[in-house]
Amino acid sequence: MRLLFHHHFGSRLCCQYNNAYSFVYQLKRRIHINPFTPNQLPEQEIDVPKTHVLHRKLSGARMFILNRPEKLNALNLAMIRNIAPQLKAWDVSKLAKVILMKGANEGKFSVGDDVLDIIHKVNTKDPDALYYFQEKSSLIQMISTLSTPYVSILDGYALGGALGLFAHSPFRIATEKTIFSMPEPTMGVIFNAGSSFFLPKLDGDIGTYLALTGTRVEGLDAFYAGIATHYVPSSRLLALEDRLIDLETSEHEIIQRVLETFAEPYPTKRIGFSQSIRESIDRCFRHDRMEDIIKALDEEKQTSWTRETRHKLLAMSPTSLRVTLKALRKSKNMSLIECLKMEFDLMQKFLVTKDFHEGVDASLLNKPRRKSEWMPPTLKDISDDDIEQLYFTKPSPNALKLPSNMDLINYPYTRFSLPTEEDVRLAITGDGPEFGLEGRLLTAQDVLQWFEKGHRRKAGVKEKIMDILERKTTTVNDSNNNPILQWKSYY
Repeated sequence: MRLLFHHHFGSRLCCQYNNAYSFVYQLKRRIHINPFTPNQLPEQEIDVPKTHVLHRKLSGARMFILNRPEKLNALNLAMIRNIAPQLKAWDVSKLAKVILMKGANEGKFSVGDDVLDIIHKVNTKDPDALYYFQEKSSLIQMISTLSTPYVSILDGYALGGALGLFAHSPFRIATEKTIFSMPEPTMGVIFNAGSSFFLPKLDGDIGTYLALTGTRVEGLDAFYAGIATHYVPSSRLLALEDRLIDLETSEHEIIQRVLETFAEPYPTKRIGFSQSIRESIDRCFRHDRMEDIIKALDEEKQTSWTRETRHKLLAMSPTSLRVTLKALRKSKNMSLIECLKMEFDLMQKFLVTKDFHEGVDASLLNKPRRKSEWMPPTLKDISDDDIEQLYFTKPSPNALKLPSNMDLINYPYTRFSLPTEEDVRLAITGDGPEFGLEGRLLTAQDVLQWFEKGHRRKAGVKEKIMDILERKTTTVNDSNNNPILQWKSYY
């Protein structure tokens, strides 16, 4: 068994095999199942090292505290193996009412995967390089299907692969210190952690934009963009934790009410993005080909945003950009398990590409940072057909094995988040099943009242609804000359 490398000669993309990385193929018979089992005893304290992940039991609350400050809480296999069995034990415990995930020290959640550790394991042919992604996928599946309420506190960096610890949970708290981004294309690699399931569910083409450009979303913007479900100032976090610790119930609705009492979206001039940028994102990043995205940026009115976005894209790994975009489009109709399997398959291929090693060396190892020398160097040197053949046609040798068949098509707790553009569209067009009898919502006041009532006057609902109505609707007269809302498209 051999692993493919990519080389470009003239206009043809050729591939050859390299035995130096055959450890990936040797794992085919060695990877069996996640190290935790579904039969942990309630409240059992799992005997695993807790150096980099602390466990806390405080009344009804159970806490995981990421505690690897020297690496900004970058995740490694030992941390995943620390969290998984204890999370399973706490989920089946009647004494555990709520589970919290947070980072130790101020301003830190996690910068994502420890890519330096992964690169080292690849270079030394250590199978833990793949075990990390397999067992992390199992942990993500568990987090997404927990019975016990799970609250992630994103007080600081929440980058890349860290998404797996928070994005699939019902409660995600942003603070003014939250910094979210997807830096994978800058390192010549593909995303993981169920990103292909989470990102397409953000409004419009925000998910595509973030995945391709690595743009940071900070603080309150993370809440309005849909990355977080609540915004709580960091000065209130200790009081919030104390309130959660005192709870004697594990009802999600009660947790939601508690979080809302501490939520405080400050007045803002933008809902995640300015309206002009938000419209440009949808116009440009709706396309299925990188060439069309760049062409659309060129056709926009030229601003600092269009120039910066174009510059970012052209600095990224062309291979990573094309694979990321294709994966996002394929995942739109996939379940969570299907997305995790696709990501695991793609990651096996990326671990041995020149671009991944080059990207890590240029951005993390070289001091000062240098410009990455990608192979192939430009988008025109590798086509979508090449990408389909090399990355999506033939499966990698190691299939992802998960501990159960529990799966998601949609997130079950979206009612705790802000309404999405799709929610509002269904209400205005009447395409939503709940509008079959009473008919669609006709006026801005009807829409606002409907969503404020449905979301129990959740903080931020009014601001989000008004922003969507301003951007996505127009007013026309019906047959009786009464003004009503009509959903519009920019394209």
